[in-house]
Amino acid sequence: MTGNFLKVFAVSSAILAVFLILSAPAYAADPARMIAACPAWPAHCEINLKGEVYKIQHTLHLNPLTMRLTNGVLDASGLPDGEPAILVSSDGSGQPESYDTAANSIDHIVLTGQPKADGIVLDNRNDDNIRTSAITLENVSISGFRRGLTFGSHVYVFGLSHVQIHNSATGLYTIPNAVDAGERITLEDVNVFNNALGVDDEGGMELDWLGSRLDYNTMTAVISGLWSFDGHIEISPPHTPPIRLHALVGQPAGSLFMTAGSFVIVSQSDGKASSDYWVQSDSPYSAIQFPAHTYGVRGKIAVMNGPAPVYGPALPAFTPN
Repeated sequence: MTGNFLKVFAVSSAILAVFLILSAPAYAADPARMIAACPAWPAHCEINLKGEVYKIQHTLHLNPLTMRLTNGVLDASGLPDGEPAILVSSDGSGQPESYDTAANSIDHIVLTGQPKADGIVLDNRNDDNIRTSAITLENVSISGFRRGLTFGSHVYVFGLSHVQIHNSATGLYTIPNAVDAGERITLEDVNVFNNALGVDDEGGMELDWLGSRLDYNTMTAVISGLWSFDGHIEISPPHTPPIRLHALVGQPAGSLFMTAGSFVIVSQSDGKASSDYWVQSDSPYSAIQFPAHTYGVRGKIAVMNGPAPVYGPALPAFTPN
């Protein structure tokens, strides 16, 4: 009897051990559980998805002061309506009064969603501190959301690099009346394309675009802040002005200054004006500066519909050979 008991016990123990071995990686690899297991500040924590694909059912909360999310695919197609897939925030007790996020990032991530949810939201609700909600995004793709990427309060002095935001209702959104936000945000090699609205800047933020593209959005942008843009804008023939310059109370009026090396093109326009106007403005303090070369963007009546001035292009419109 004792021998049989030991055999049964040994077999049962082996089965249990195999079960634990098989189940442990699933537990460890679940992004929400990995985040929950991260130590408190000042320790830093890396959430490495190791190239795997994971479905997320609820918002992942990332602390930009302590966490890095990297190397994987997140499928948020089952996310409840109105929720963000990823919320970047340093709200909460026990956090330092700091904006030092240099060691942390969201990088090498593909994030897909559903059209009534949001992608990545950077926002702090607590306005009684200097903590930042910004985090570097690098080699990230965001698609299929109501709003792909949202900048909220305490988002400033950070950057995006090699990021694609596409096939969403709105690609990049900045919230109105954001607190302590919008100072010199840099977007390098960022491609915002195939959205109903490429950029909806309701917060009036300072956006510096470097070598970036705004391509084939139904409407290119609503600009309420100061933009410098080096890159490429390409659209199909529009029926309404694809860019709107908007002025917010108490802030510099929305303006777009494009570098001479940038290029604006309306495909399938044969170089001819394809809409009555190309830009709409509501303030004489707004301005738009075209690059040296444009193709099919001057408008049948004028470039600007509204009181804002238009500068350039410095050279005649581009005509291909």
